[in-house]
Amino acid sequence: MELRECIREFLVSGKDVVEQKAQAVEQNKVASEEKQWDETSKQIIDILEEYVKPAVASDGGNILFQEYEESTKKVHVVLQGACSGCPSSTFTLKNGIETMLKNMLGDKVSEVVAING
Repeated sequence: MELRECIREFLVSGKDVVEQKAQAVEQNKVASEEKQWDETSKQIIDILEEYVKPAVASDGGNILFQEYEESTKKVHVVLQGACSGCPSSTFTLKNGIETMLKNMLGDKVSEVVAING
């Protein structure tokens, strides 16, 4: 009952329930889902959703596809939750995700760039 009362008081006070930064990330996520992706971007999204996201989620994190630069062959992803700012995420990114994408997509991917969200 104390917890309920505490939550109720917080909500009644009019304070922000969701931080502005979190709202911006969610808006970017929705916007990225609505974009018309090229074929390579769709393949990258499918790989991330099927192979990477479940593993990252099991450690309390999340990964979102942001963009694919066809000219440079760079993949930009957003790391969230436990992955955001995690020192080992760079290692995981370079040696895991990047290698996986290179193996599955051949010369379409040269590098994966992580953005902490």
